[in-house]
Amino acid sequence: MIKKVFLTAALALSCALAAAQDWGGRYIVEFMEGEQSEAKGDLYLVPLGPDRAEFYLSVVRKDGAQIIYDTADGPVTLEGDRFIWRYPGPDFDYTLTIDLRPEANAGEPMENTVKVSESVGAGAPPYNIDLSPDGFYRRDLNYFVAPNGYMYHIAPDGQSCNLAFGGIYSGVVDLPLKVQGPFGRMFPVAGIEQDAFTASRNLTQVSIAGAEQRVAPGALSFTGVPYDWAAIGKPLFAYPDKSRTRFAVPGDTSLQRPENGSQWVVFKQNLAPCSLSGDSRADEERRLGRVDQDFGSTRGLFYNILSPAEEVKAMFKGYQAGEIEALIAPPDFVAFHTFPSFGRWKFPEREQDAKAAVVRKVAAMYGRTPMYSRRAAWLRDGSAELDIVEFEHKGHQAMVVFAWVGKDGDIYATAALTTEIESEFEDSGVWNVDDEGTYGIPDVVSIALDPDGYATIFLAKNSPESINCFALHQVGDKFEVIDFDQWYRFIDI
Repeated sequence: MIKKVFLTAALALSCALAAAQDWGGRYIVEFMEGEQSEAKGDLYLVPLGPDRAEFYLSVVRKDGAQIIYDTADGPVTLEGDRFIWRYPGPDFDYTLTIDLRPEANAGEPMENTVKVSESVGAGAPPYNIDLSPDGFYRRDLNYFVAPNGYMYHIAPDGQSCNLAFGGIYSGVVDLPLKVQGPFGRMFPVAGIEQDAFTASRNLTQVSIAGAEQRVAPGALSFTGVPYDWAAIGKPLFAYPDKSRTRFAVPGDTSLQRPENGSQWVVFKQNLAPCSLSGDSRADEERRLGRVDQDFGSTRGLFYNILSPAEEVKAMFKGYQAGEIEALIAPPDFVAFHTFPSFGRWKFPEREQDAKAAVVRKVAAMYGRTPMYSRRAAWLRDGSAELDIVEFEHKGHQAMVVFAWVGKDGDIYATAALTTEIESEFEDSGVWNVDDEGTYGIPDVVSIALDPDGYATIFLAKNSPESINCFALHQVGDKFEVIDFDQWYRFIDI
């Protein structure tokens, strides 16, 4: 009896939500002054039934000032044809009205349009940026709301959709294989967009229905989904063929077989979906290492990029295949990390010393005398950079230190590599950051930031005969050095 009542109630709720689909979705407006755009408005309206809704309203002025109103304090109730939201608390006498059936000047109802207006009583509005959110918001027909409150964005080709920002996401989110969209049409669900959960701190778990569904980079970074470095999959280093559309991961049969589906190629801050296309690890006639002249003879795993040719060209702009080491990253690694834009030293560019103040700090930390320093990479927003300091030899030991440095010169994290040498009086750098050639500074393949902002920096140290692939994983104020692989570089075939 309980089960029957439950099913009946659930069916009634489903029907009620379906009836509300004619107004649920995303609405946008642009405020113009003459021919100049002064601000843009974004309204996400999510039905909770025929007469209740959650909403998120953002208005951004051209100078970056922003108004955000939402129903974090509880849903709004339909009063006639209008949702009326009153600012919570006694500080402001402020009301927003969302009119679901506004009329044009001639008195005709406006289709796919809502009107947002504000009313200010005594005092000032909560956000004093001299911008009213009043306006007619037109529905973005590429978005729709499912009966469970999830927002979906139809792909540009119109053949699939992705879970998108603006829906109601808390607790466990179960991504279906298909969802019913406008006019009863069924859409395959391709995955989750990058910003889908940026306002969903109460989200604790995400489950996907199919191996080919993709969670966009960083989509889980700002949620309550637990992050565990030890539990998530780790990237593998790879190199491309001449087309830069096929990548090989050199390796032998000791590697665990990877999952086929939803992998990513990562190069610097750029990512592209890829899929497993070959496995030659059991073929002992093939070569273990980097074989640029005969890519197909590599012993290992092969992946094909799934992006269009023009996107691949843009991803590797300025780099020939022989200059590229990249990552093949699993879906959980990509979902929990963001990949900031950065610049890096590239041969034959002029090498740059690290700032003298940074070198002094690093030298004091390790009690050694600096011999050389170099900037290896720097975030485009100026918030951090990776510096290398090599010290004079001491006690038959050479040392090089990697330092992750903030814009004010703060040392966020360091790692030291040492090696024994025959004579402490040798004046050449073991790391060769001063060699004025191709093999001085390691290539920073990518920088990944975890949900707490800690960095994992992937590097490839090239030399004439081999490539050493490793990562610096930040744990507090230290870098853990993770050795991934060392490839032999085949020159003659």
